[in-house]
Amino acid sequence: MNTVSIIIPHYNGEDLLYNCIDSIYKNISIKDFELIVVDNASTDDSINRIKSNFQNVEIISSNSNLGYSGGCNLGATHASGKYLLFLNNDTEHSSEWIEKLVHFLDSNSKIAAVQPKILNIHNKKLFDYAGGAGGFIDKFCFPFVQGRIFHTLEEDHSQYNNPSRIFWASGAAFMIRSNIFKTLEGFDKVYFAYMEEIDLCWRAQAMGYKIYSVPDSFVYHYGKQTIKENTIKSHYLNHRNSWILFFKNSFTFNYGILIIQRLVLDWMALAYSVMTLDIRRFFAILFAQIWILFFAGKIIKIRRNNQITQLDNIYDKSIAIDYFFKRKKYFSQISLK
Repeated sequence: MNTVSIIIPHYNGEDLLYNCIDSIYKNISIKDFELIVVDNASTDDSINRIKSNFQNVEIISSNSNLGYSGGCNLGATHASGKYLLFLNNDTEHSSEWIEKLVHFLDSNSKIAAVQPKILNIHNKKLFDYAGGAGGFIDKFCFPFVQGRIFHTLEEDHSQYNNPSRIFWASGAAFMIRSNIFKTLEGFDKVYFAYMEEIDLCWRAQAMGYKIYSVPDSFVYHYGKQTIKENTIKSHYLNHRNSWILFFKNSFTFNYGILIIQRLVLDWMALAYSVMTLDIRRFFAILFAQIWILFFAGKIIKIRRNNQITQLDNIYDKSIAIDYFFKRKKYFSQISLK
């Protein structure tokens, strides 16, 4: 058995994938690992280039684009590692970052998954939008991270350099115990892309495990390379998947009051989109709500088959209200207690 199986779901981006794999080999010291690339039916020459330059990389080819969740699940079925490291193809890495994650999991049997500190590759002083120093979620299932709330990115001044318990580890780069991933039956494919890692971490915590940030391990992330930023698709998946997460995992809806409040927040976002002439976001929110309406039965079925548990580290307020109305822009201004 290998210690680590590194699984990279991939769809196009020849240079990104090459640089990512090259960076892995330059910054890893352990020998007992395997590297698996799941190709989601790419149309460029990226896989041929990898085959020509990295003979030890295992390529798993899909006939269609399975998204992040489906691609990772397919890769995991071919993995032999004690730990699974899911990694975006648009990342580059620091020295021995993988070894540091392995050591932390080896030392803490009650921790299911860990993530490194994730920094912006274009400005390495900034935390990355996708993961920062670990993620959290409010009671309406709006995510935020140490180092980023909505569009405000913090500079890294070592303020989050101690290992800390988080709610979710970023899909850009995180490591999970293989046996727990298999027990959870992997990522829920209903998400396709965005927030599937939050759902996975939620279910792991419902089993009694914890999720941690390990910031002495760090990587750099380009972000928004497969699904481009500020497109209808990206906004749609974010809003839709947040609703799925909300309906699937929330312990209580407080007799429906939370659902109504969540709808009001969405309507406020619609109004803001009109005011700012953000037509893409406007239609994305509408399409997301229409999807939830037509697939309500499917979501109810998923919830019934899920283990619903009240967790103690969900932010019991609205991060949107805090950010847009109370002007709380930084994680240090948020009290999770």
